[in-house]
Amino acid sequence: MPAVTLRRSLNNVLVTAFALLMLLFHPAAASAENFAVTSPWIGFIASFIAGDVKNVRYLSNWDSSGNVIKTSSPRSGEIIIAIDAKDAENFRIKKNNKQLRLLYDNLPMTKEQLQSAFFDPAMLPFLAQSVMKIMSEEDKGRYTYFQRRLAEFQSKIESTIDIGRHLLGNTKMLDITGAEGTWIRSSISGAVRPPASVWEGWKAGDTQALKAALDEAARRNWLILLDPWTPEIIRSAAVGYEYRLTLPPPSKDRDYFVFLHDIFLAIWNKTKNVKTK
Repeated sequence: MPAVTLRRSLNNVLVTAFALLMLLFHPAAASAENFAVTSPWIGFIASFIAGDVKNVRYLSNWDSSGNVIKTSSPRSGEIIIAIDAKDAENFRIKKNNKQLRLLYDNLPMTKEQLQSAFFDPAMLPFLAQSVMKIMSEEDKGRYTYFQRRLAEFQSKIESTIDIGRHLLGNTKMLDITGAEGTWIRSSISGAVRPPASVWEGWKAGDTQALKAALDEAARRNWLILLDPWTPEIIRSAAVGYEYRLTLPPPSKDRDYFVFLHDIFLAIWNKTKNVKTK
């Protein structure tokens, strides 16, 4: 056998052997880390960063009233992502658990503020960046991919907001939501929200001022907008007004950006043939 042919055959054997070794020691798809997330809000973000849902498992979900309910426990080998130590404690996960990763040591937010943060276009990228940092530290081989998905996450926020502005413009409404209004007001200049001091007064029982605001919205033919987290005392007063809309809670089985888009679509369907004063 000529020397050149022999050398070529040996090279082919070596290349094939090297390729097999690479597959053996670097099985890219199979080696992806599995994550368990305590919060369904974080689950949305982690699933997007991962690019699919097979490596992200939710330990909780929302009920029809928007309450987060525990549905599962961590499994052996899963990396657990919790919002902070208190969030982990709610799932009986000890802070010294070697598989536990916290987005924040102690997040200085009330429950209501945290719910609103997941509808805030200014906050979402920071939350996503914290999630991506944990995921990339545990799955270093996918760091570049996770970075690209983080950029896509930001782009999705902007494009979905643009759709809302196009659909609704300055549509007039009284926003008495508990959380979702944060997303709506980022796109709709006509969404009116009572000042924080007035809102707290309504929650404390100032039904006279609340009724006056609802009456004025009805007189102007503004949509009265609620969501699952609207405080009960405010909701009870609003149900007496016909032109209102209660937005649904999210669901872990539904893409988050589809859900955010559908918020705009639901408002558009309700208001498209209504003239305000």
